[in-house]
Amino acid sequence: MEKLKIFLSHLTVESKLADTLKRHLSRDFIGLVEVFVSSDRTSIPVGSKWLSEVTTALSKASIHIVLCSSESVSRPWINFEAGAAQIKGIPIIPVCHSGLGPAQLPVPLSESEGIDASSAEGIRKLYDSVSGILGSEVPNVNFQTYAEEVAAFEREYRAQRTDVMRISGHQQSTDVIRNPRVLCVSSQQFLKLGFENQLEIVLKAFPAEIKHEKVFTSKDLRELLGKGQFDIVHVAAFVCPRTGDLYFSEVDPNTGESIGADVDTVSADAFATLLEMAKTRLVVITSCESLVLGATLVGVTNVVAAKDMVSAKMMAAWVESFYSILTTRPLSQAFDYALKASRAPMRFYGRQSRSEDVMFTVGPEKISVA
Repeated sequence: MEKLKIFLSHLTVESKLADTLKRHLSRDFIGLVEVFVSSDRTSIPVGSKWLSEVTTALSKASIHIVLCSSESVSRPWINFEAGAAQIKGIPIIPVCHSGLGPAQLPVPLSESEGIDASSAEGIRKLYDSVSGILGSEVPNVNFQTYAEEVAAFEREYRAQRTDVMRISGHQQSTDVIRNPRVLCVSSQQFLKLGFENQLEIVLKAFPAEIKHEKVFTSKDLRELLGKGQFDIVHVAAFVCPRTGDLYFSEVDPNTGESIGADVDTVSADAFATLLEMAKTRLVVITSCESLVLGATLVGVTNVVAAKDMVSAKMMAAWVESFYSILTTRPLSQAFDYALKASRAPMRFYGRQSRSEDVMFTVGPEKISVA
C-alpha cells in the first residue's frame, strides 16, 4: 500500500514541534504516512538541492500541514508554500500554537479550518483528517498526553522567543490609541432590519464628548473618510460576498441583486484607499460572508469580518461582547473573548506589515495591558 505523503511547513525555530508531529504521525499510523519536514536530514538527503527537494515533496503531497504562530504566518515562504498547495488542490491543515488561535489566521490560511495544537480536541481533529484521507480508523491515541507534550513545547518556545526579543532589544508592543474616533457605516435597509441597536451599542462604548459619525451613503463616506481621521470603522451594511463591494442602496437578501435603478456602492479597493487616508486602525464588518472585503482591507488596517452566514441574534451577542471590553483590553484579547462568548464565525486579520497589538482606551488615565 502506497504511503500517504504529508508536507509539513514550519519555521526553523519550530523544528522541535515539527519533529514531534512527524514522530507521532509515523508511529501512530503504523508507517502508513510519510511526513516531509524540510529541516529533517532524513527528508532531504545530504547534498541535495534544497529548493528542488521541497518543490518535489510538495507536488507529491496529499496533505499540507502548516505550523502557525504569530511569527510564522507573516513569513513569505510559509505563505508561498500554502499558496502552492492551495493551487494544486492539496488540503491544508493549519496547526496553531504558542498563542495564535485558528480565529486569528490571516488570509489565505484562514480559508482552511485550523486546529489548536495544545488541545486534545485539536489533535483529534488533525488525526480525523489524516484518517479520512487515508481511509483508516483513527488510531487509539491518548490525545490528552499528546496535547500536554505540545504545551510543554509552547512554554519552551515562548521563553526562547522572549529571550531573543530581550537580547535584541525588541519587545512586542501594544499601540495605545486614546479616545478613538468612531465611524458607523450602514444603510437604510439595514436600519429597517434592526441594526440601529447594533450601532448604538458600538457608539455607547466610547466617550460621548468625542464627535462620532454615522453614514448611510457613499457620498458621505467619501466626504468623512477623505477629510477626517477615524480610528475605528464599524460596517453594518450589505457586502457582496464575491466582489467585496459595499452597498448603501437596497439589495434583495435572497439573490444579492440591487433593487431599483439608483445603485449606491463603494468598491473594496476604493474603501481601502479611504481607510488609509483616514488612518483607520480597525474595521469591523458585521455583514455576512464579508471575507473578500476583509482580505482587501487587511493591507491597510486591522480587520474583523464574518466568515459565514450569521444570525442577527448571534451577531448582536458578538457586537455587545466585543465592544464591552474593547476599551479595557488589547484588540486581540477583546476579539478572543467575544468569539468565545458568542460563538459567531468571526475572523480577525492583523494588518499586514505590522506586528504590534492595538488598544483603544478612553479617558485620561493610563490603563494596564498586562
